[in-house]
Amino acid sequence: MANEYIGASVFYFNAEGIEEKFVKSVTGLGIKNNATTDVRGSGKSGKVIRQNTPGQVEHNNVTITLNYNGDNSIYDWYLKCSKDGESREWDSNRKAVSVIGYAQDRSTEVIRINLTNCFPVSYTAPEFDASNNDLVTEAIEVAIEGFKIERSTKSLST
Repeated sequence: MANEYIGASVFYFNAEGIEEKFVKSVTGLGIKNNATTDVRGSGKSGKVIRQNTPGQVEHNNVTITLNYNGDNSIYDWYLKCSKDGESREWDSNRKAVSVIGYAQDRSTEVIRINLTNCFPVSYTAPEFDASNNDLVTEAIEVAIEGFKIERSTKSLST
């Protein structure tokens, strides 16, 4: 199984207590080190000396699009964190989120991406269109504090 390519459509999603959701896509996962430009000073003949240094690390928000089946657990998570006009309990409702990619045998875990301290920042409700043949979806965008990518060869059968 060494160096096996992973199919982008062979994955699983879970978010501490929100499981067995059929996920269409997970997008936006990324990290950026925002370099700063610092003027160190001015030298002979007025020459400005600059030095780029590492700045604050910024994690992208992640968007999770799910096929909607009447289960409101994603919407309810959003409301617990962001209901307008009420106490926003986003800190106590943060979740660890995992996206797990499988080998083509669909039973061997090849990669696991663990997102830490996630809370929803936006929710897109199901949309309906009589001329569309696609399944109805909902989407949630989550802010994350970090992520870790782990390589795994764990089999579901063990």
